[in-house]
Amino acid sequence: MTTENNSGKTIRFMAPLVLGNMLNPLNSTMLATAIVEITGAFKQNLGSGALLIVPLYFTSAIGQPLMGRLADLFSAKKINILGFLLILVSAVIGIYAPSFNWLIVSRILMGLGSSAAYPSAMTMIRQRYAAMGQQVPSVALSTVAMASQVSIALGPFLGGILTESFGWQGIFAVNIPFVIIALLLSYNNNNYPESPKAKTGLDVPGLTLFSAFLMLLLLTLLYPTYLYIKLPLTILLLLACIYVELKHEQPFINVRLLAINLSLSTTFLRQIAINFILYLVLYGLPQWLEQSKKINPSRVGLMMLPMSAAAMVVSLLISKTSKYIHLLIFGTLCITAATCGLFFLNHNSPVISVMGTAVLIGTAIGLLTIANQGTLYAAAPANQTGTSFGLFRTVGYIGAIVAGSRLKHEFHNGATDQGLHQLTVYGLVACAIIILFMLPAIFKKMKRI
Repeated sequence: MTTENNSGKTIRFMAPLVLGNMLNPLNSTMLATAIVEITGAFKQNLGSGALLIVPLYFTSAIGQPLMGRLADLFSAKKINILGFLLILVSAVIGIYAPSFNWLIVSRILMGLGSSAAYPSAMTMIRQRYAAMGQQVPSVALSTVAMASQVSIALGPFLGGILTESFGWQGIFAVNIPFVIIALLLSYNNNNYPESPKAKTGLDVPGLTLFSAFLMLLLLTLLYPTYLYIKLPLTILLLLACIYVELKHEQPFINVRLLAINLSLSTTFLRQIAINFILYLVLYGLPQWLEQSKKINPSRVGLMMLPMSAAAMVVSLLISKTSKYIHLLIFGTLCITAATCGLFFLNHNSPVISVMGTAVLIGTAIGLLTIANQGTLYAAAPANQTGTSFGLFRTVGYIGAIVAGSRLKHEFHNGATDQGLHQLTVYGLVACAIIILFMLPAIFKKMKRI
């Protein structure tokens, strides 16, 4: 009976955390098959769809470490609930948006609200099992990770079905039942211990400078005009951010950690390039399929499902291996081959060749995700694991932001074959970056042998 009671408490404890961690990747990937419909409805060019992609990742890049710090300062449970409420407001604004700009506001709120889920979940899991005097079971952590993987896999397919059945508003409306269920499960749930108060406050100067740097970088990428003003200002803000963070006891971005740990910093740089390719394909391919090959959204979503499923299945199959360098090498070969394959796609290409390329990219993403997480865990100092994984999420969002800016420019006049091939060039540059920053890990491994 006690075991059954404990099992029931664990399920109730984990359920809202799992739901929360599904919403950021779900809302990221559902949009992929709805962009053509949305831009058409508001009479925007297809490239403007990036203005719905980038804000979510911009606010997530800032929101993840911010919400994590707020969870430490106040209460992880309260921050988790705050996140759900912001998602609810975001969904309502999205459904009834009178203009394209209101959709952008909705995506900003979605990015901020969904950023609360991961850091608050990790904090609550750690606190619950610490209060019980137990080690955190691996199944708890893997369940949260799997929630994100499942959402990524289902997002394009679900987005296509919702868009075709209920219009583009469906991808916003689907959040409402998720949030209501999560709030009901969270209400009066005594399984969540109260967070201990943090000893130091929020690094407001670091947060402000990093946000300003990221905003100016974003504007430079999306609107590459007046570069003689924007580029120097961007560099100055970055230098100011670095200087302030080096002086702070509990920095918003731990710059010193990056400076002294080569394995850690090269892992982050690889992750930027990996996410750049992932989101180029995840958003670019559906738009190209809908416009150039005239395929309806639900079929496009179905065609993208094997890519995400491949990433999820591969991640599961190799999740227990510790041969991260082998995974890194094989994953890099796969993603380079798949990116080259995009060059050979055109509007006359058979569907099977498109799906084959997508599955190969999904396989590569699965391999590289596990490899990068493994090398990150090995490189991160034991007393700064949480900080390191928070930065890992942030740099991943930067890769997505850069991908969104490229999509805006190359698909400005429509998702054409030429635009797809130009995106492929950027993808190959990212492959070169992955290879370059993989070399230190290989050399380190060879020295041990």
